[in-house]
Amino acid sequence: SWKEKDPNFEKKFERFNKSFVEQIDSLSTIASEFSNFAKMPDTKLEKLELLPIIQQARDVFVNTQNAEIYIINNALVELRVLGDKDQLLRTFNNLFKNAIEAARPDTSSIIKVKIFNNKEAVFIEVEDNGKGIDEGLKSKIFVPNFTTKSSGTGLGLAFVKQAVENAGGSIEFKSQNDLGTTFYLSFPLS
Repeated sequence: SWKEKDPNFEKKFERFNKSFVEQIDSLSTIASEFSNFAKMPDTKLEKLELLPIIQQARDVFVNTQNAEIYIINNALVELRVLGDKDQLLRTFNNLFKNAIEAARPDTSSIIKVKIFNNKEAVFIEVEDNGKGIDEGLKSKIFVPNFTTKSSGTGLGLAFVKQAVENAGGSIEFKSQNDLGTTFYLSFPLS
């Protein structure tokens, strides 16, 4: 209409503009409702062995092409934590899935899970060799509905953070462009 110098351009533009805004508002409402719907299920805390949960999550990706997940266990004790099994399983599934999706083109995804402990806590590092996280996005990655992907809900890492904190733990990360990202998780031993 604008290119053809349509005399009704202003009216049409106004109508389209109003329609776009309404559609965006509608999508925003859907996203918010989905986010509310996807809030954490009730947390069922129990004493858990952490290593089998990590191994179970790794097994999901065992047939994934161009991806290797290595578990390096340097812990000196049985790693018992107080956590929700389903939430912790989803946590490691999520971290592994993100790491695989962050692979650079023409590079195999190598993920190393390093586990160690002291008297009070277990420490887990999940390190990948992927693209890394852009500096401007680092402050947003745990925010619900934030995603860099064209599909997905942006709830993955928000869920991970909540699940780790539900088990009394903490999560941080370091990332370098084109070198990869490492997530640092810690949980109190029970």
